[in-house]
Amino acid sequence: MKKSDFDFLVNLLHENAGWQFTDEQYFIIDKKMYNFVREKGYASVEELIAELKMGQKAVLWQVVEALAMSDTSFYRDYKVFKAFEETILPHIRELNRGSKKLRIWSLGCASGQEAYSIAIAVKNKLLGISDWDISIIGTDISSVAISKAQKGIYSQFEVQMGLNARMIIDNFHLEKDQWLVNDDIMSLVEFRRYNLLEDLTFSENFDIIFCRNVLHFFDKETQPKLLNKISSRQTDGGFLYLGTEDRPLGLDSFYDPVEGMKCLYQAKLIPEHQRRSAAEQAEKNIPADAVTAAGQTPPEENMPSFVRPAGLSYKRPVMADVLKK
Repeated sequence: MKKSDFDFLVNLLHENAGWQFTDEQYFIIDKKMYNFVREKGYASVEELIAELKMGQKAVLWQVVEALAMSDTSFYRDYKVFKAFEETILPHIRELNRGSKKLRIWSLGCASGQEAYSIAIAVKNKLLGISDWDISIIGTDISSVAISKAQKGIYSQFEVQMGLNARMIIDNFHLEKDQWLVNDDIMSLVEFRRYNLLEDLTFSENFDIIFCRNVLHFFDKETQPKLLNKISSRQTDGGFLYLGTEDRPLGLDSFYDPVEGMKCLYQAKLIPEHQRRSAAEQAEKNIPADAVTAAGQTPPEENMPSFVRPAGLSYKRPVMADVLKK
């Protein structure tokens, strides 16, 4: 691929998907585009680029699909997932025992392994909650990935990536030479195509959001805006999981790290009237503690009425304090 074509493609992807690629990633993009051109029957990359320059949106989104980074596996980063299963889920269960509701969002779910892993963890740890209203939503920019996730069919190699034999037998059943997710797991999960640059359409907030290995694809100007958007759909004191190498700009304006818990952050209690200010300051790379003037700390945010016993007002506990007990 010519350097000029690479630059055009990178700019196009940034405008439409928000991704930021550097010259160091030239060979990765070049290989993916070569495979795409061969698969779609183009004579050359130049022919494809010419079509894109004509504004062919259908072709553009096929390219986005081809370049979507979909490296994933069940129980990816096993220690992180086990801590989620053994510590965070029981904590959320106690917090939400009044409402009997649990909402989890897997953002950038790829072909579904993360969302189904979450559902398996919920099944394993939250015993005796058959009367709970549980919803796990997986979203991804790739419609191809979402289609695969909705089918819940995986190869022997895919299920063995992160799952032992017992977990496979308990949560999948074999059909011919493929493993199909069991109905009790599949019923907990819903998949939707969603581009993070688009407006949110969710009507509810989430107790836990997984956004692992997603934000680092976006430029530094976009990251605070996305964090503001994500945190606006987080319950008070809710949890965000990021990837091991994720260090998005503006993170400390919206979340605090949970000490002793890898990749885990807890949402700050930000009143709505201060949220826009926090986002603006994050974009300017101003420390979070400068957003609120001295002596003007955010007012205490009460738990939702469906969780809070009548007449009792208290903050959702900070996870770091809970872990110290």
